[in-house]
Amino acid sequence: MRLGLTALLALLAGCSAYKAGGPPPPFRSVDIAPVRNSTSRTGVHAALHTRLAEAFTMDPRVRLGPGGARLEAELVSFQRAALSARPDDARDFSSHRITYVVRCTLTTEGGARTVFKDRSFTGSFVFQPTGDTAAGELSLGPAAYADIAAQIREAATSSW
Repeated sequence: MRLGLTALLALLAGCSAYKAGGPPPPFRSVDIAPVRNSTSRTGVHAALHTRLAEAFTMDPRVRLGPGGARLEAELVSFQRAALSARPDDARDFSSHRITYVVRCTLTTEGGARTVFKDRSFTGSFVFQPTGDTAAGELSLGPAAYADIAAQIREAATSSW
């Protein structure tokens, strides 16, 4: 009984310094520059910018706006790789792997301090077309961008 009480008190004392959300990031606000697009995929930069803003809004330790960090992002790669359904027929594709690569730079203190520079973040999904392939690929965008935006937010707000 006494050993159990001692263990419980030690556990509670160890958790007393815990803060929800983790340690504070190296900035209190982030300004997200308009996302650039170096690919032939049109219309994705605005959707990615929206997902980045949503991802940072979900972190209570950070607010959107100028005066803190500046995030610059660029969609640098969009790839579609066909995955064959039959090993004996390379032209019979039942699915495709869609991969987006976004390169980011995060600076603070008016650009004087670089948190990360030209760091790549990748989102990859398997897509099985059931009709209009182009429309199906477009429907993957929001999920892919949300995943990449979450990776970027995590990298930006985590302690190293």
